[in-house]
Amino acid sequence: MKKNILIIIVCILLIGVIIFALNSNKQNSAPAFNAVNITNKQSINEKNFLDKITILNFWYPSCPGCVQEMPQLIAFHQQYSKLPNFQTIAISLNLNTESEVIDYTQKYKLPFIVSYDKDGSATKAYDVVLAPTTFLIDEQGNIVRRYLGEPDWQELKTYIEKQ
Repeated sequence: MKKNILIIIVCILLIGVIIFALNSNKQNSAPAFNAVNITNKQSINEKNFLDKITILNFWYPSCPGCVQEMPQLIAFHQQYSKLPNFQTIAISLNLNTESEVIDYTQKYKLPFIVSYDKDGSATKAYDVVLAPTTFLIDEQGNIVRRYLGEPDWQELKTYIEKQ
């Protein structure tokens, strides 16, 4: 009797491990969102991620951590922007005005796509609660990694150079 119970428990545990392993290997697709590039007014959405490795950065101009990491984000973008399968998109949370985001973008000559999340929908879709938050998204539109605070630049570099 005890042997049968032990076998049942082991089987349940094995099934649980298998289910966990299968679920952990599933890709986490980037959520749907709609935004507008503040420079050229073109639409941006999750379809822009297809066929490109994307650095998606949530930030805002009055965020001390965001301002601190911005020079590295600019340099990182410039280092890899010549690759045809790479892009950087920065979405500003609506904690500053749109005109403040535009002013910051122009003053610091941000070389990548910048959007202002006026209604907070992109921020909500990506479950961003603190800034900066950065996502690494693969060429199939799947979230590979989420960084709260400044990303691990070396890890990003290694990933991009392996692709």
